[in-house]
Amino acid sequence: MIVALGTHRHFGKAAEALGISQPALTKGLRHIEKTLGVPLFDRGGVVAPTVFGDIVLERGEAILGSFAELLREIELTKGIDSGRLSLSVGAYPAEISGQDALGMLSRAHPSILCDFSVKDWPAVLDDVLHARCDLGLADITEALKYPELETSLVRKCPLLVVCRSGHPLTRLERVTMGDLFEFPWAGVHIPDAALALLPKEVKPYGVVDPVTGFGSPRLRVETVSGLKHIIGQSDALSALPRVLLDRYEGELNLEALPLELPWLTLNYGFIWRRSRSLSPAAMKFRTLVHQVEKQANKRKIAA
Repeated sequence: MIVALGTHRHFGKAAEALGISQPALTKGLRHIEKTLGVPLFDRGGVVAPTVFGDIVLERGEAILGSFAELLREIELTKGIDSGRLSLSVGAYPAEISGQDALGMLSRAHPSILCDFSVKDWPAVLDDVLHARCDLGLADITEALKYPELETSLVRKCPLLVVCRSGHPLTRLERVTMGDLFEFPWAGVHIPDAALALLPKEVKPYGVVDPVTGFGSPRLRVETVSGLKHIIGQSDALSALPRVLLDRYEGELNLEALPLELPWLTLNYGFIWRRSRSLSPAAMKFRTLVHQVEKQANKRKIAA
């Protein structure tokens, strides 16, 4: 609350960032100020921290972080049935195994309190690096560059370029990489391995951020559920692993284009900080993810 006010310097914007009402934010701040016995923010005109507010902003986040780590260690000692678990998961692993694994975990241990967030892979990596989650499940390519992180591969496979049935590209005898640039792409960040192949001029496929260097598709979609429907209702192109394309067969009119792109691969796994012990709940979740992944592979073989 205090950090949000210090960042936004506006009660309305801070409340929106926290997902609460402005009256609730004001009431909470008054309670904290009453407890401390000092004003933390000046309300006249621009919202600004007082000298006391500056102290809290400077030291409060570190204190809260230490307290959160203390609570986490206590939860580790208590065990799985009274555990708390924070997961940051990429779109593809969430759809293939993460969501099912969490459901199985909850069924076996209904007292677990879990926060399951589906995000683009850079956001998952950032969550792990800054200890905002216990365990990440996303693309591990960039995570391998950080010595403070531990990774464990779950799935590596090609991604297929997919579109709706009847798409203009399905009528071509031969589809080239250049053809793909003429249509909007939908999905998460474009892989770094593809950046050198992207055209310098503006094209319908998407854009390259000049600041971050990240390639972004024209339609940023962070869930596979949303992705498959958008592809089915437009001329947008995207990429799916065969395991998901087979799963949607008969449900949606999607098909893979006859084009192999070596750089277009799915390479995801678990990511966590070496300095943080995994909780019993996190370890159980890992085990269940691997179980679901094996079942998905068996269904593919049987088909």
